[in-house]
Amino acid sequence: MPDNPTASVTPPAPDIRSEPDISSLPLSLRHDSWRSNAWLLMPLASIIVFFVVMGLVLWNLAQREQQLQANTLHRNVMWAQQQIQLTAASAQQQLQALAHEIAAGHNDTPAAFEAATRTIIQQHPEITRISINHNHNHNHSAASGNPVWLPPTSDDSGNYSLTLHVPVCPGAETRSSGKNKTRSSARVITAVFSVTDLLRHALPPELMTKYRISLLDARRQELASTSTRPLLPNDTFEDLPLGAPAHGLIVRAYAYAQLAWMTNGALTWLVAGLSCFILWNLWSLWRHSQQRFRTQQALYAEAFFRRAMENSVRIGMRALDLRGRITHVNSAFCQMTGWSESDLVGQAPPFPYWPHDAHAQMQGYIDMTLQGKTPPSGLEMRVRRKDDSVFYARLFSSPLIDSTGQQTGWMSTMTDITEPKRVREELAASHQRFTMVLESLDAAVSVIATDGSGLLFANRYYRNLFGTQTIHDDADFSIPSTSGAAPTQEQEIYVARLQKWFDVRHHAIQWVDGHPAQIQIATDITTRMQMQEIARQQNDRLQFTSRLVTMGEMASLLAHELNQPLAAINNYCSGATALVKAQRATPEALLHTLGKASQQAIRAGMIIRRIRGFVKRNEPRRQSARITDIIGDAVELAAIETHQRRIRIVTDIRSRMPLVYVDPVLIEQVLVNLLKNAAEAMVAARQTRAQSQAKSDQVIRVVVRRESGHVHISVIDQGTGVNEAATESLFEPFHSTKIDGMGMGLNICRSIIESHHGSLWAVNNMDDRGNITGATFHCRLPIGEPAGIDADSVQTGQPEHPTLTEKS
Repeated sequence: MPDNPTASVTPPAPDIRSEPDISSLPLSLRHDSWRSNAWLLMPLASIIVFFVVMGLVLWNLAQREQQLQANTLHRNVMWAQQQIQLTAASAQQQLQALAHEIAAGHNDTPAAFEAATRTIIQQHPEITRISINHNHNHNHSAASGNPVWLPPTSDDSGNYSLTLHVPVCPGAETRSSGKNKTRSSARVITAVFSVTDLLRHALPPELMTKYRISLLDARRQELASTSTRPLLPNDTFEDLPLGAPAHGLIVRAYAYAQLAWMTNGALTWLVAGLSCFILWNLWSLWRHSQQRFRTQQALYAEAFFRRAMENSVRIGMRALDLRGRITHVNSAFCQMTGWSESDLVGQAPPFPYWPHDAHAQMQGYIDMTLQGKTPPSGLEMRVRRKDDSVFYARLFSSPLIDSTGQQTGWMSTMTDITEPKRVREELAASHQRFTMVLESLDAAVSVIATDGSGLLFANRYYRNLFGTQTIHDDADFSIPSTSGAAPTQEQEIYVARLQKWFDVRHHAIQWVDGHPAQIQIATDITTRMQMQEIARQQNDRLQFTSRLVTMGEMASLLAHELNQPLAAINNYCSGATALVKAQRATPEALLHTLGKASQQAIRAGMIIRRIRGFVKRNEPRRQSARITDIIGDAVELAAIETHQRRIRIVTDIRSRMPLVYVDPVLIEQVLVNLLKNAAEAMVAARQTRAQSQAKSDQVIRVVVRRESGHVHISVIDQGTGVNEAATESLFEPFHSTKIDGMGMGLNICRSIIESHHGSLWAVNNMDDRGNITGATFHCRLPIGEPAGIDADSVQTGQPEHPTLTEKS
């Protein structure tokens, strides 16, 4: 941890303009100071006389001002009363005019009434609501025909309002329709006035800025006020009854306290005379201050010394004179060393806090301090406490200058660095261990600057392989493993010079100087890449072997399948021969019979060609193909085995299928394997289930549908299902649920689908009671074709509607 010498070495410079601390002065100087303060009695007496006279004058002016304010308050209360009455009367007149118009048949519709009331509310914002209703009780307002103001009421929030009832016409209202006349109950216009808004909009702003005006009811309870300022005990007020239109209300105005200013000429002359008297006293004090100047110089020297010594309480401070004797120590220094001030002040070297075995070294430090040769970084030393314990400290020294600019000694500051020193040593040891670990790693670790300035750090393994170059300078090509948006990026890099593969991981960091950088960890993966290549070659051979094994298992079944077209050909040929011998053969009959025989021969040839194409190739050949054709060929091959096991295959194509860019033989191999496994699972389920639960008609459903950018193929069986705990293990090499299985079929199938950028997985089928009714193998292939071919544009031979075909 670095030390800052400038922060703790130099004591604060003396400030001649600041006042010294009188409490730190010697007692004799303090008594002289109080005797010199006797000169302050004369200006003090003049100030007392001045305030007495001014008090009398101000009291007289205050009496006159109170009378003036009382008169002004009375006039303004009357003004406020008139403004409120005028505002209320104006609103009442407009409402009466609206009542006359309604009585005359105008504005008698809800829309017209709403428009008229909106105009009145705009002109009188103190009105919160205007409504019209029937007065069935024939109250006073309806009976007399005059507007009536109701007593004030309050809502739940404590806001008061006044209600005005204006009858539409005197007595009962009559309406004429032809010769008939009907009587109905009288209607009344009700207007609700907010007392607060009535004050705010009725009174002028200049009146509200000078007075707090309130409306009170008959019980002197405040209904609303123009100000929220709390009332003071000495606030003056005056009340006036509001009168019409709202009887019983009182207007009260509180006068804000105002300062009366002196305007009398005699007072001005009096103030001027007193001011001259004070100036004369100040001039006398200035002459006296000249006599105190020398005393103040000594006071300043003592005050500056004290201020420099006690400037900090956390740092130990020690003052030496020019001969090296201790003249002062602060309390922090005593707390650090354990020695009291009496034990240290006046001591000459060797000092009590010196270690017994380091007197010579400490004396050398004292000599350096007295000669002014201490380094700017300070002196690191061991200090002995009074209990003989030792701690590490750093000492900074600077000259001690008095008020005259002369050096009187040396000021030293001491800080305890035991803990920082321990931390530095632990950090150094930690750094050494970290460096040792990095140097012994079998991975190349390096740090490069992101601005391209070069290599910032490299361990021994990295330097042995790449020297001072970066990994990418030697790389021939690289394969990204993770997305660039991830915090950690990974690449597989091949270095031809070393004939090695490296797995390089990048991670953004901030270097010690604050600049952005990247840490790289390169691991040799040459052996892993070689094993992956061997595994890929073995996988290709296993795929070819799997096709041969599948062909061998199906050979006996194909013989039975080929017997059907061969027997049909024999029958057609025998029939044609019989017709010729019986001399009943006609060209049409012979052509029909021979055509049938030719179709059966073509069918037998197609079966043979399909099997040969299924097993003869071992290198993927991707091409544009129709997925329906691939599924049809796979179903034809699998139907040979499922037919003998009394299992039907139903194909359900949910939508129009596009072209896919795949190897048809490999995809056909996957589907044949899935169909074969489904048939075997259904046979196993048939044997384990009770005879009463066995299903006589078992079906394997192949559902094909198009999703967003993919073709989804589902093979649904009615077997025993798969173990959910081992669902993912089904696709691992050499994992099989059959006694005679090799455990490579599903692994090869997943490898084929993933090589086409697709996915293959299995789930169990459940009924309503949660029982397993079979398994479904899902295969998803992307819709992708070479450039220039649109997947949706080639639909030749595809059905325009969902189709359902069956093979058995």
